[in-house]
Amino acid sequence: MKILTKTKIIASLLWLLCSPSIFAIDFAPRMQPFELNVANDIILGIAGVGLSGSALVCDDFLHIKRHQYVKGSLLKSDVPYFDQIFMRRYSKPIHWISNGTVAFSLVAPLAFAAITPSDEWLTIGTMYAETFLIANGIKEWIKIGIDRARPYMYYDNYPQKKVEQGDWDCSFPSGHTTWAFASAAFASYVFFRYFPDSKWNKTVIFTSFGIAFLTGALRMMSGNHFFSDVFAGALLGTGIGLLVPYMHTKTFYARFKKNDKIEASVSPVGFAIKYSF
Repeated sequence: MKILTKTKIIASLLWLLCSPSIFAIDFAPRMQPFELNVANDIILGIAGVGLSGSALVCDDFLHIKRHQYVKGSLLKSDVPYFDQIFMRRYSKPIHWISNGTVAFSLVAPLAFAAITPSDEWLTIGTMYAETFLIANGIKEWIKIGIDRARPYMYYDNYPQKKVEQGDWDCSFPSGHTTWAFASAAFASYVFFRYFPDSKWNKTVIFTSFGIAFLTGALRMMSGNHFFSDVFAGALLGTGIGLLVPYMHTKTFYARFKKNDKIEASVSPVGFAIKYSF
């Protein structure tokens, strides 16, 4: 009986969150604040695919960062004091919980499909893809360039599998936190621009960033990251999550259209972008 009751409650919550009918009045879009632009999206698309793709190839196929761990070479005393405060041993259960919270953060923006017209989905989807790829690519290249052992490596029960995979010294910055904050900033900004007068704005902001903060906290509690790793990931994710959608606003485009600074052309064999100073 208890299981049936819980199932009914969960089903009701899912219906409440996904049903467009609850958004019909308050969430009725009054404007189209974003638009795609050939030159802009070619630049952002190439940046995102280039950063994430090249990092993937260099890390997973070329293995340019595979350092052997020398046992006993790490001392807690070498870690900055503010990072020592939050150091923890590795916890696999908390690790998996953090995987769940970041996964929820990443899929949450899909809710825009229920509250925006279908002709806006391509614009929102393109912006979100660019946001993720750019944020992910930047954090991956920072990880490749900076060698920093994860907190769990300072304890005896570190996961040997992580050492064998070469992930043990990729602590900075926190990837989960970067993703979570990029998604939170994107969702909050896009929602506000579509529905500036909605009473749900604060709820969206607090919920999105609340899950992002929880993800960062769990990454520290699981022993995967230092506080500074999480802080850097939060800054990076938030910055990209706000910048990319802003670069699709009419306010941003007006800066260039006024002087016709950017021109783009596409042909079957490639594309060209011209920027006039």
